Amino acid sequence: MAMDLGPRLRAVAQLALPCETLADIGTDHAYLPLFALEAGMVHRAIATDVREGPLSRARAHLAARGLLPRVSLRLGDGLEPLQVGEADVIVSAGLGGRAQADMIERREDVARSARRLVFQPMGGGHVLRQTLYRLGFHLAAEVAVCEADKPYEIIGAEYRGGPDPAYAVALAALCDRGLRPDEAWEALWMVGPLLCRTNNHCLRRRIEDESSRTRRAMARVERAGNPASHAAQLEMLARRQKIWSTLMDMWEEDGT
Repeated sequence: MAMDLGPRLRAVAQLALPCETLADIGTDHAYLPLFALEAGMVHRAIATDVREGPLSRARAHLAARGLLPRVSLRLGDGLEPLQVGEADVIVSAGLGGRAQADMIERREDVARSARRLVFQPMGGGHVLRQTLYRLGFHLAAEVAVCEADKPYEIIGAEYRGGPDPAYAVALAALCDRGLRPDEAWEALWMVGPLLCRTNNHCLRRRIEDESSRTRRAMARVERAGNPASHAAQLEMLARRQKIWSTLMDMWEEDGT
């Protein structure tokens, strides 16, 4: 019987599987390779981590379930332990978006050789999206899920070269609702061109939380006095609040 995954890793698995060879970057306990192998959704897996401790835990879990011969455990940073073309799906769940963006840039050859990349960034999703767009990776899917009352985003991307058309479609929709092009691009980097047009309760919670934090930040700056010295900060916060409000209003207008 395949092991059970929580909502976050279950959503990652839905975007990553099935495949021939799964590479799990920053595997920790190797939960995702374990699930994929026991469910019969991969033939083999590669599990990497930058520290020996997590790899030791992964080795013990795999051995206990008789799956160690089907998983290559590798010590290394980012995509460095992988060879070009040896994994058709590469997953990175639980790292920061900046670190994930950096791993793509450092081993773009490995990233391009995979059929699909799946990321679950812990913050910094805007940096990851900008990097994917700049390097010619197109978004195949974006999903918002909640686990332990916390929202997460999962991003699936595939290398196709050239600008991702998903951004042009979403950009037009946001500009039609009153955002300037620069504001709309900022919204797309932060929320995603597919997610911003697909409202669900986890995404709504995230945007409501962001909106509340922005309002509190504006109030703190205003209480600090001397508005002239904080003009740039207030302008940035007002711009951010406009983005959150536009997204919420768009969902309300769409009846979702």
